[in-house]
Amino acid sequence: MNHKPYREWMHAVLDGAIDPAGRRDLEAHLATCLECQATWAGLSEVQRLFRAEPQVAPRPGFSGRFQARLAQRQSRPRVIWGAVALGLGAVAASALVVPVGFSLVFSGLRVAQQPATTLALMAGAVELAGLLRTVVGALAITARAIAEAALFNSLAWAAGTLALVLTGVWLYLVRKLVPEVKLR
Repeated sequence: MNHKPYREWMHAVLDGAIDPAGRRDLEAHLATCLECQATWAGLSEVQRLFRAEPQVAPRPGFSGRFQARLAQRQSRPRVIWGAVALGLGAVAASALVVPVGFSLVFSGLRVAQQPATTLALMAGAVELAGLLRTVVGALAITARAIAEAALFNSLAWAAGTLALVLTGVWLYLVRKLVPEVKLR
C-alpha cells in the first residue's frame, strides 16, 4: 500500500492546512493502518513537544553572520572560475613563451657561431653598460639633491607631516565606513 499521500496529509493536519474531506479520509485510513498509526503518534508527539517548549530567540548577530556566510558561499563559484581562468591564462602564456624562448636560444646559438656578430653584440653590451652607469649616477645625484633640499626645508617637513596625517584620517574613515565582516 502507498502511504505517501497519508503522510503528507498528516503533516497538513499538523500545519492546519487540510480540508475536512481530506481529514476524514486520513482518519478512516488511520483506523485501519497500524504503520500510519505509529507514524501519526510519533508526529503528534513531536508537535506536542515543540509547542510545549518556549521559543528561543537567536543569538545577537545571527542574521549578520548568516548573511556573511551566504555571501561567502555565493562567491565560491567566482573564486573557482577565477582559478580556472588563471590556470588557463598560465597555460596560454607558457604556450607563447616556450616557443619564443626556444627560438631565442636557437637564434643565439646561430649568432654565437659567427664571430663578427658576436663581437658586434659584445660592443653593444659594453655601450649599454656605460649608459646604465650614467643613468644610475644621475639618479643618485638627483636623490642626494632632493634629500639635502628636503632635510633643511621646513615646508618639505610640513608637507610630509600633512601627508601622513591625511593618510591616517583617510584610513580611519575607511575603517569606520566599511563594516567589518566576522564569520564567528
